[in-house]
Amino acid sequence: MESTLPRLRAVLDGVDRTDDYELLRIAENHKARRAAVKQAAYKQLMGMRKPTEFLQLVREASDGRPLAIGKLREAVSTGDFPLLFQSISQASMLGQWAELPQQWPAFSQRTTVPDFRPARLVRWDSTLEQLPDSNGGAERHVRALPRIPELTEYPTFNLTTEGQDYFVNKYGARFPFSWEAFLNDELNVLQQLPAQMAKWARDTEDVLTTGVLATSTGPNPDFFKSPTDPGAWNFGSQVPLGNYVAWYTGGGNQVVNPPLTLDNLERAMQSIAMRTMNGRTVRVQQFVLIVPPSLSLTAQEIAQATTYMRVTTDAAGNEIRVNVSSPIAGRFTVVESQWLPQIDRSATSATTWYLVPAGGMTERGPAIVTAFLRGYETPEVRAMGDTGQRVGGGEISPYQGSFSHDDIQYRVRTIIGAAGIDPSAVAVSKGNSVGTIPEPEALMGPMGLTSQPIVQTTENVNRPSGSSKK
Repeated sequence: MESTLPRLRAVLDGVDRTDDYELLRIAENHKARRAAVKQAAYKQLMGMRKPTEFLQLVREASDGRPLAIGKLREAVSTGDFPLLFQSISQASMLGQWAELPQQWPAFSQRTTVPDFRPARLVRWDSTLEQLPDSNGGAERHVRALPRIPELTEYPTFNLTTEGQDYFVNKYGARFPFSWEAFLNDELNVLQQLPAQMAKWARDTEDVLTTGVLATSTGPNPDFFKSPTDPGAWNFGSQVPLGNYVAWYTGGGNQVVNPPLTLDNLERAMQSIAMRTMNGRTVRVQQFVLIVPPSLSLTAQEIAQATTYMRVTTDAAGNEIRVNVSSPIAGRFTVVESQWLPQIDRSATSATTWYLVPAGGMTERGPAIVTAFLRGYETPEVRAMGDTGQRVGGGEISPYQGSFSHDDIQYRVRTIIGAAGIDPSAVAVSKGNSVGTIPEPEALMGPMGLTSQPIVQTTENVNRPSGSSKK
């Protein structure tokens, strides 16, 4: 009797049109009952608190426990299993996705793009330098609107735009295995592959965003420029060129790439605060200090210090020690990046540290962005369905193996990109300085400052491009 039931069910499932009204009524009732049973069982399985409960049910069924086998048989036929597995494995994968720690949200702004074409982030800035220095006999204050005397025409100003292109790419991998391996170790495939794929996808986000900061040769040259680099950005006359940690020492010299200390971190924050873009100072409320594991203890010690001993020397050469409050306490958080030593293979990898705005945002907008394709913002896992059809009709589960050589394949796909947008709000130091370097002669003036103020415009600021976009 048991051997005939599956054939009878198959016959009833296949009855769509017939002149025999009674047979049609029986078939419709049979389908309705099966649909109701499956819907109830499916709802019960999907209502489990955690996807791991479903995997536990699979484990118990594979161990031969009758109750677990009965629940699965009641809920799932061979034809239903691919759909159920797709829902459960995706839920399991997304659950694992949420549990894995991520670093990039601490220093990059999340955004979305509609397609694979380059997206452009545009920032509008006012150019007030063209307004008259005096109007109606009154001098205009710096960055203030001019006074308008009675019946006097209003002067005009323009808006300038600056933008940076960024885009997303497709990343993924597939995992093939044989039908025999699936039968021999089904539980391992169900439980391990989705979690591993989620880990790869999540790691890809961190790696690409960290790649905005670092390359195999050190700090990303498209986003960071040393004072001596050709085309180094000019952020005003009060700070050295570029966005490496550097400061003037007087006499036309400057310190570049200092090691990570409290004083040097304070100088880096001060340097960013003294930069200007289009006449406006760069304002960052909170920072993130990104370091490799080799600098983690040093960074944590600086972050936890509320006071420290400051040593100075008076005119007579006497050493003076004063216990003072840390001026940067609470101004930054530390991110220990496991990816930096893997990406940066240079000789200074272990001593390089980065200072970036928290969340990748400044008052001007994003400094670093991590982009996702709209509508595809989470990874997708698929099972290959190239199984053919039964001779008598009906689809075949992907877990029965492919038509050509009985293989089964899972595939993960994630679509993501990352880019450096605003170099004025970030700083980097290789931590290997041994002294001072001379200021470029073209900009050398009293105390190492420029001899003439430089008016910041869009034209004399080269925007980061190229490999800073992933």
